Amino acid sequence: MRKRMMAALCMAAVSLVFAGCGGRAGTAAQDSSQAGQESQDTEEHDGSEAADMTEDEKDQGTQERGGSAAQESAETASEKTDNGQEEPASAGEETAQLAGKSISILGDSISTFRGHNPEGYAVFFPDYGAVQAVEDTWWHRVVDDLELTLYQNGSNAGATVVGDSTGMEDPLCAVNELRTGALMGPQGACPDIILVYLGTNDLLNTVPMGENDGTVLVEEGEVETFSDAYSLMLDKLQAKYPLADIYCCTLLPVGDYGTETPYVEFVNGDELTAVDYSGIIVKIAKTRGLGVIDLQNCGVTIENLHEMTSDGVHPTADGMVCIAEAVKKALTKCPFAER
Repeated sequence: MRKRMMAALCMAAVSLVFAGCGGRAGTAAQDSSQAGQESQDTEEHDGSEAADMTEDEKDQGTQERGGSAAQESAETASEKTDNGQEEPASAGEETAQLAGKSISILGDSISTFRGHNPEGYAVFFPDYGAVQAVEDTWWHRVVDDLELTLYQNGSNAGATVVGDSTGMEDPLCAVNELRTGALMGPQGACPDIILVYLGTNDLLNTVPMGENDGTVLVEEGEVETFSDAYSLMLDKLQAKYPLADIYCCTLLPVGDYGTETPYVEFVNGDELTAVDYSGIIVKIAKTRGLGVIDLQNCGVTIENLHEMTSDGVHPTADGMVCIAEAVKKALTKCPFAER
């Protein structure tokens, strides 16, 4: 009878672990409910059987309960996350899951640093920005803190997503073959993670938004709308790197260059802002079941943009910290849960 009770408790504990990683909440709740009922039934019968137990049986039951309780306590210390009490231990375990994983980045000037991007790509930092040490960039912080292996930082200053998707020479077009095909590791290894952080230059250059929600097939060639280009870019990434977990970053708030600090929100020629471009990024990514990293709400705001950026667009070291923390939070939430 005691064994049945302990089995029920173990079943409930396992169910809670699966529920914490997403996608198993309903099953966990049902299992927990069944385990609770079985435990209740066991307790009701336990009193009538206690009188028939010998002293040796009681001692043995006590030892079993003590050993099981110690084991459950040890397991729970590393598995509980929902109530917040064990968050530090859980975060450490999730970070450990990522240690040694490989990552590549597809980005623009915000993700550049001289000597750390492919040859021939234009860079912004450290020559033109406030960030003077590569260790202060958002991507270096992420790679270092999570103990990742960087395959490629395929970022080019001034890049838009739109352009000729068939191009093999122009790093200014992120949807083309050159950019999407240059994220592999040694000997053509597929990265475990790909981070896409693009769209700011499309906003600044008033690239038309378009109406593609990620479900419309886009033909190769000159792609002129942001939604079509972003969707085709993801098509290519998913085809070229089928084993990679792809995350799409929304955009930081963008300040108007022509205003004194504090900035006002930049509005382009189509009356669109970073919020609008971020919205289509989220829609397309979710349509494809890809991860989204919310930089719109990472701590950089229009009100503090004069402190978090040097020009309304390019982050300072403090702004880089905000980006890095949002990325790390997303990557460690439940990494590689389906593998």
